Amino acid sequence: MQFVQEGLDDGDECLYVSTEQTISELRDSFSEFDFDLDHENLSFTSIHATPGGTVEGDDELTLDTLGSTEETTPSDEGFGGLDGFSAPFTRDYIMDHLRSHAPCDRVVFDSVSGLNVISNNSERFRRTVLDLIRLFSDEFGATAVFTAEKQGRGGEQLLQYTTHGVIEVSRETVDEDRHIFLEITKLRGTDHDTRRVELEFVADGIRVGPSRRSQPPALKNHHHRAIGIPGLDQLCGGGIVRGAGVLLQHDGRANLSALYSTLLSHAIETDHAVALIPSIELRQSHVETLLDGHGIDLDTMLEEDRLAVVDLIGVWESDHDNVYRPRRTADALKEVLSRIDEECDADKPRFSMSSADAVSQTLGEAGAREVRYFEESNLLDHEDTLFHVLDPSMHGEKVGPFYRNAAEQVLELWMRDDGLQYLTLRKSPCGFVGSTSLVEYIEEPPYLRVQRPPQTRENPYACE
Repeated sequence: MQFVQEGLDDGDECLYVSTEQTISELRDSFSEFDFDLDHENLSFTSIHATPGGTVEGDDELTLDTLGSTEETTPSDEGFGGLDGFSAPFTRDYIMDHLRSHAPCDRVVFDSVSGLNVISNNSERFRRTVLDLIRLFSDEFGATAVFTAEKQGRGGEQLLQYTTHGVIEVSRETVDEDRHIFLEITKLRGTDHDTRRVELEFVADGIRVGPSRRSQPPALKNHHHRAIGIPGLDQLCGGGIVRGAGVLLQHDGRANLSALYSTLLSHAIETDHAVALIPSIELRQSHVETLLDGHGIDLDTMLEEDRLAVVDLIGVWESDHDNVYRPRRTADALKEVLSRIDEECDADKPRFSMSSADAVSQTLGEAGAREVRYFEESNLLDHEDTLFHVLDPSMHGEKVGPFYRNAAEQVLELWMRDDGLQYLTLRKSPCGFVGSTSLVEYIEEPPYLRVQRPPQTRENPYACE
């Protein structure tokens, strides 16, 4: 009815067809809402199968308009059969009756399930449903909304394939309370939001929420930095957060090399001072290969003091002064990180990429917590980026939640059994929180492409 009301407000001719309620019952159902049920451009009709007599014999299903004796629209007046006989409840008679309401711009047909009795022949039932779609779309030239039970006969399933859009409404218990959810599972030609939302009834119909999943602009206190990976910057509302912690959480199966290479190369190319606490994956030879793919020489970066490495687990072979091997204590690591920070050019922003796995496995949970807080409270300016990488499966149950809680932005990279890789924005002050995008590799830098979020949706708070 809200769909119909929107059409009435725009000057459309609208038709509401019910197979389950009388017109009076519809009025009762809509009495608490601000719908204009007496609008001159709105017609109601109902079609219903009732036992009766037709020219073919008695005890047949006949076509009746529910509540037609109570109130009718003009096209319902005089509906019936000849010489005391009623029209049979068949496709042809239903079509003829509905054609009497043409032309119109919007149609609601509620519901297809009411046609189940039209025949025991499932193919005939499916044919009727398909003809209804063509009647409203081709003959009427209308936009039609059909309702149907999700688990129904062939006609209901047919709707999912022949209609341009499918909207699923379902109930679910959330912490012992019942909630109604809405999900657009299909919308041809439209870059639509695929996430589930909650549906609630309000005075002017329904609303869905949340309309946003990131903080209001008035509370925005962060900056972000685009890193040049197609789709990723848009997913995050403009890029990764700076001036706060960012966590990349992965499942141990996803390939992180292309993302690592782009993050490091982008930081170097944008004249950041880069500090790296590597995992075993980021051993020296691998980092050399990653940077070389972007035309950057590792030895040059070390010589020019543009890269510092804190090797906690012994995966770097270089004896360069910029490769540090501190004692495996929180205090020793904090001392080295402070020294690196002091020796950096004061005018350059910092980019720190830290393997939370290496830190936690080396220092333990308490030590990792101490260093993580120290990094953000003592070494992070509003132009700096603090990026942690974590595989929660490698740790106890407290380490993962700690890093997620401390981060301002959380990205999750994971791989399915079929080899498809996805990226989900789990937490962020901006961007499409809760959206999941396909990750794929490309042959040229940045070597990674992330599926863009729907472009027709407003990009929440992407502006600086």
